[in-house]
Amino acid sequence: MEIIYFLLASFLVVVVPGPTVSLIIANSLKSGMRAGILNVFGTQIGLIILILLLALGFKAISPFLEEVIKVVRIIGAIYLMTLGYLSFTSKNLSDNSEKINKFDKKFILQGLIVILSNPKAFLFLGAFIPQFIEINQPIGRQIIYFGILFMIVGAIFDGMYAVVFGKFREIIINKYINILNKLGGTLLFFVGLWLLFY
Repeated sequence: MEIIYFLLASFLVVVVPGPTVSLIIANSLKSGMRAGILNVFGTQIGLIILILLLALGFKAISPFLEEVIKVVRIIGAIYLMTLGYLSFTSKNLSDNSEKINKFDKKFILQGLIVILSNPKAFLFLGAFIPQFIEINQPIGRQIIYFGILFMIVGAIFDGMYAVVFGKFREIIINKYINILNKLGGTLLFFVGLWLLFY
Protein backbone atom coordinates (compact mmCIF):
# COMPACT_ATOMS: atom_id res chain seq x y z
CA MET A 1 0.00 0.00 0.00
CA GLU A 2 2.90 2.34 0.79
CA ILE A 3 4.26 1.89 -2.75
CA ILE A 4 0.86 2.84 -4.22
CA TYR A 5 0.84 6.06 -2.19
CA PHE A 6 4.39 6.81 -3.29
CA LEU A 7 3.61 6.18 -6.97
CA LEU A 8 0.48 8.33 -6.76
CA ALA A 9 2.41 11.16 -5.10
CA SER A 10 5.18 10.84 -7.71
CA PHE A 11 2.60 11.03 -10.51
CA LEU A 12 1.09 14.22 -9.06
CA VAL A 13 4.56 15.79 -8.85
CA VAL A 14 5.64 14.74 -12.35
CA VAL A 15 2.51 15.87 -14.24
CA VAL A 16 2.78 19.46 -12.95
CA PRO A 17 4.62 21.37 -15.72
CA GLY A 18 8.00 22.81 -14.77
CA PRO A 19 11.31 23.61 -16.48
CA THR A 20 11.88 19.95 -17.44
CA VAL A 21 8.49 19.51 -19.13
CA SER A 22 8.83 22.90 -20.86
CA LEU A 23 12.22 21.86 -22.27
CA ILE A 24 10.86 18.53 -23.54
CA ILE A 25 7.88 20.21 -25.22
CA ALA A 26 10.10 22.91 -26.77
CA ASN A 27 12.52 20.42 -28.32
CA SER A 28 9.79 17.99 -29.39
CA LEU A 29 8.08 20.82 -31.29
CA LYS A 30 11.31 22.23 -32.70
CA SER A 31 13.28 19.09 -33.53
CA GLY A 32 10.91 16.13 -33.23
CA MET A 33 10.07 13.34 -30.82
CA ARG A 34 13.62 11.94 -30.65
CA ALA A 35 14.94 15.27 -29.30
CA GLY A 36 12.33 15.21 -26.51
CA ILE A 37 13.14 11.58 -25.65
CA LEU A 38 16.84 12.46 -25.45
CA ASN A 39 15.94 15.31 -23.07
CA VAL A 40 14.15 12.73 -20.90
CA PHE A 41 17.27 10.55 -21.01
CA GLY A 42 19.34 13.51 -19.82
CA THR A 43 16.96 14.28 -16.96
CA GLN A 44 17.09 10.63 -15.86
CA ILE A 45 20.90 10.80 -15.68
CA GLY A 46 20.51 13.94 -13.57
CA LEU A 47 18.04 12.21 -11.26
CA ILE A 48 20.46 9.30 -10.78
CA ILE A 49 23.11 11.81 -9.66
CA LEU A 50 20.69 13.57 -7.28
CA ILE A 51 19.43 10.31 -5.78
CA LEU A 52 22.98 9.01 -5.23
CA LEU A 53 23.95 12.31 -3.56
CA LEU A 54 20.89 12.02 -1.35
CA ALA A 55 21.72 8.41 -0.48
CA LEU A 56 25.30 9.42 0.42
CA GLY A 57 24.05 11.94 2.89
CA PHE A 58 21.96 15.08 2.48
CA LYS A 59 23.52 16.81 5.50
CA ALA A 60 27.09 16.24 4.30
CA ILE A 61 26.36 17.71 0.86
CA SER A 62 23.98 20.56 1.70
CA PRO A 63 26.62 23.17 2.78
CA PHE A 64 28.14 23.16 -0.74
CA LEU A 65 24.93 22.60 -2.68
CA GLU A 66 23.71 26.18 -2.99
CA GLU A 67 26.88 27.56 -4.63
CA VAL A 68 27.27 24.64 -7.04
CA ILE A 69 23.63 24.84 -8.14
CA LYS A 70 23.88 28.62 -8.60
CA VAL A 71 26.82 28.28 -11.03
CA VAL A 72 25.20 25.40 -12.96
CA ARG A 73 21.90 27.29 -13.13
CA ILE A 74 23.46 30.46 -14.58
CA ILE A 75 25.51 28.53 -17.18
CA GLY A 76 22.50 26.37 -18.09
CA ALA A 77 20.17 29.37 -18.36
CA ILE A 78 22.53 31.25 -20.70
CA TYR A 79 23.02 28.10 -22.79
CA LEU A 80 19.28 27.48 -23.23
CA MET A 81 18.48 31.14 -23.90
CA THR A 82 21.18 31.21 -26.60
CA LEU A 83 19.73 28.06 -28.21
CA GLY A 84 16.26 29.59 -28.08
CA TYR A 85 17.44 32.81 -29.74
CA LEU A 86 19.30 30.92 -32.48
CA SER A 87 16.25 28.76 -33.17
CA PHE A 88 13.90 31.74 -33.23
CA THR A 89 16.08 33.69 -35.69
CA SER A 90 16.96 30.66 -37.85
CA LYS A 91 16.26 31.08 -41.57
CA ASN A 92 16.55 27.36 -42.22
CA LEU A 93 13.03 25.98 -42.49
CA SER A 94 14.00 22.39 -43.28
CA ASP A 95 12.97 19.44 -41.13
CA ASN A 96 15.88 19.14 -38.69
CA SER A 97 14.52 16.06 -36.87
CA GLU A 98 16.24 13.80 -39.43
CA LYS A 99 19.67 15.20 -38.48
CA ILE A 100 19.46 14.08 -34.85
CA ASN A 101 21.76 11.17 -34.02
CA LYS A 102 20.53 8.25 -31.93
CA PHE A 103 22.25 9.67 -28.83
CA ASP A 104 22.69 13.33 -29.68
CA LYS A 105 24.72 14.70 -26.75
CA LYS A 106 23.27 18.20 -27.14
CA PHE A 107 19.74 17.16 -26.12
CA ILE A 108 20.97 14.82 -23.38
CA LEU A 109 23.10 17.67 -21.98
CA GLN A 110 20.12 20.05 -22.00
CA GLY A 111 18.03 17.62 -19.95
CA LEU A 112 20.92 17.05 -17.54
CA ILE A 113 21.52 20.80 -17.09
CA VAL A 114 17.85 21.58 -16.44
CA ILE A 115 17.41 18.94 -13.75
CA LEU A 116 20.74 19.63 -12.02
CA SER A 117 20.27 23.41 -12.07
CA ASN A 118 16.88 23.17 -10.39
CA PRO A 119 17.56 23.29 -6.61
CA LYS A 120 13.95 22.38 -5.92
CA ALA A 121 14.49 18.95 -7.52
CA PHE A 122 17.14 17.97 -4.95
CA LEU A 123 15.35 19.64 -2.04
CA PHE A 124 12.07 18.02 -3.07
CA LEU A 125 13.63 14.56 -3.25
CA GLY A 126 15.29 15.23 0.10
CA ALA A 127 11.93 16.08 1.68
CA PHE A 128 9.70 13.70 -0.30
CA ILE A 129 11.47 10.35 -0.24
CA PRO A 130 12.21 10.29 3.54
CA GLN A 131 8.45 10.38 4.21
CA PHE A 132 8.28 6.77 2.97
CA ILE A 133 11.43 5.44 4.65
CA GLU A 134 11.39 2.96 7.53
CA ILE A 135 13.99 3.92 10.12
CA ASN A 136 14.76 0.31 11.11
CA GLN A 137 15.79 -0.56 7.52
CA PRO A 138 18.99 0.52 5.65
CA ILE A 139 18.35 4.19 4.73
CA GLY A 140 20.61 4.46 1.66
CA ARG A 141 19.10 1.38 0.04
CA GLN A 142 15.56 2.68 0.57
CA ILE A 143 16.42 6.10 -0.88
CA ILE A 144 17.79 4.43 -4.03
CA TYR A 145 14.74 2.13 -4.25
CA PHE A 146 12.20 4.96 -3.98
CA GLY A 147 14.38 7.14 -6.20
CA ILE A 148 14.27 4.53 -8.97
CA LEU A 149 10.48 4.31 -8.66
CA PHE A 150 10.27 8.10 -8.96
CA MET A 151 12.53 7.99 -12.03
CA ILE A 152 10.33 5.37 -13.71
CA VAL A 153 7.21 7.49 -13.18
CA GLY A 154 9.05 10.58 -14.45
CA ALA A 155 10.42 8.79 -17.52
CA ILE A 156 6.98 7.48 -18.49
CA PHE A 157 5.12 10.78 -18.26
CA ASP A 158 7.94 12.99 -19.56
CA GLY A 159 8.29 10.53 -22.44
CA MET A 160 4.56 10.92 -23.15
CA TYR A 161 5.03 14.69 -23.52
CA ALA A 162 7.81 14.03 -26.04
CA VAL A 163 5.69 11.56 -28.03
CA VAL A 164 2.53 13.70 -28.07
CA PHE A 165 4.24 16.94 -29.07
CA GLY A 166 6.61 15.14 -31.44
CA LYS A 167 3.65 13.54 -33.25
CA PHE A 168 1.83 16.88 -33.29
CA ARG A 169 4.89 18.37 -34.98
CA GLU A 170 4.92 15.61 -37.62
CA ILE A 171 1.27 16.28 -38.48
CA ILE A 172 1.72 19.99 -39.18
CA ILE A 173 5.41 20.16 -40.12
CA ASN A 174 5.04 20.76 -43.86
CA LYS A 175 2.98 23.92 -43.51
CA TYR A 176 4.13 25.36 -40.23
CA ILE A 177 7.82 24.46 -39.75
CA ASN A 178 8.76 28.14 -39.44
CA ILE A 179 6.16 28.68 -36.71
CA LEU A 180 7.35 25.52 -34.90
CA ASN A 181 10.96 26.73 -34.99
CA LYS A 182 9.91 30.06 -33.50
CA LEU A 183 7.62 28.45 -30.91
CA GLY A 184 10.31 25.94 -29.88
CA GLY A 185 12.91 28.73 -29.75
CA THR A 186 10.65 30.93 -27.62
CA LEU A 187 10.00 28.08 -25.18
CA LEU A 188 13.72 27.30 -24.91
CA PHE A 189 14.46 30.97 -24.21
CA PHE A 190 11.83 31.12 -21.47
CA VAL A 191 13.05 27.84 -19.93
CA GLY A 192 16.43 29.59 -19.65
CA LEU A 193 14.81 32.61 -18.01
CA TRP A 194 12.86 30.30 -15.71
CA LEU A 195 16.07 28.64 -14.55
CA LEU A 196 17.71 32.00 -14.00
CA PHE A 197 14.99 33.28 -11.65
CA TYR A 198 13.39 30.00 -10.43
